[in-house]
Amino acid sequence: MTREKGLEKGTSQKRIGWIDEYKGFVLLLVCLFHVEQSFKNVNLGMEALSAMRMSAFFFISGVLFSTRRFADFKSYALHKTKVLLLPYVLLSLLFLALDPVVWNFDWFPRAPKMTVMNIRPVIENVWDYIYWNLAKIFVAGKSSIGSGPIWFVFTLYSISLMFFGVQKTSVILSNAKNPVLQKIIIAVIAASSLIAGWLLFKSHIRLPLGIERDCTCLAFFALGWLCKEPIKKLGNINSRVGNVTLLIGTIAAFVLYAIIDEATPWFSIMNNTLGKNIFRFVGSSILGIAGLIGLFQLLSKLPNVTPIAIFKGILRNISRNALIILAVHWWILLVLRIVFKAELDKPGIAYLSVLVIVAGVVATIPLFRNKLYKLIGKEKISVKESLSIK
Repeated sequence: MTREKGLEKGTSQKRIGWIDEYKGFVLLLVCLFHVEQSFKNVNLGMEALSAMRMSAFFFISGVLFSTRRFADFKSYALHKTKVLLLPYVLLSLLFLALDPVVWNFDWFPRAPKMTVMNIRPVIENVWDYIYWNLAKIFVAGKSSIGSGPIWFVFTLYSISLMFFGVQKTSVILSNAKNPVLQKIIIAVIAASSLIAGWLLFKSHIRLPLGIERDCTCLAFFALGWLCKEPIKKLGNINSRVGNVTLLIGTIAAFVLYAIIDEATPWFSIMNNTLGKNIFRFVGSSILGIAGLIGLFQLLSKLPNVTPIAIFKGILRNISRNALIILAVHWWILLVLRIVFKAELDKPGIAYLSVLVIVAGVVATIPLFRNKLYKLIGKEKISVKESLSIK
């Protein structure tokens, strides 16, 4: 099956190379941002990329959305519960149990500050800490402190189910005979959802289960679905003129992103913090996504020489093991910033944290894929396969 046919069906067992590389690269940016966020002496320029990171994830998830395997809501919801909701709950609880503060409450002042739906809780002992972490997991939908980035998994679960309803509704309203009308309906719903997310942000409203960020993320997910066909056509470009045009467009997208991006205050989809201007937020997000798509489409057209093949293979492995990497890299960072921050957070030395994280993640990927695979909703695979970059 060709890459283009795989994109069209969205259900092929053969993964789409450039999309895996795109996802792996975005996840790498997320991890590097968390390192930068944790140590004052680390500066990787990640703050300037805040508009594109998570919006790019939700966008590409929308591109891959399909109901071919699960045509009815019940079967679709059961599948997403297995691969997204259950791993969210299980990993959140696992890394809550591994949280250093749970084992030594004297470290609590060094832990990340906790806010649950605009509530800054008073935490006086370990039981208060556990209680409010459980509230984060099951009420706010933001996972425990020990597994911070797993909020993304719960949000993806929520908006996947929401978009299933949106897509089916658009089919009904368009009588399943007018694909243009169907896309218009979805575009209107996406725009309305984005406006709702913006208004909730401006009103400082935090709702249970992160509904306010669902509104924002649903818009990017829907946009991804709407762009599925144009992206497919982009992948079919083979002429020299077409590739040069794609290169120019990719460079232009990144240049325009740099011009209109508003890095301060940086955007945070997790907190539905969308900056001062909705047009800057949306514009920079879309330009960043366009640049990434162009970049990885171009990368897929390069000769597969060894350095490029290794780089692409690493990104594909990151994508395949995204759930593990999201949870583990954050937990390692949490331990480093709570237990070893005084020793690590010094000029030059702070960058060693990146090496520690890489070593820890590489060591734990086989553990999860070969022993704890049920926690992440995956099938058991060998250690060799789990670390493969092919």
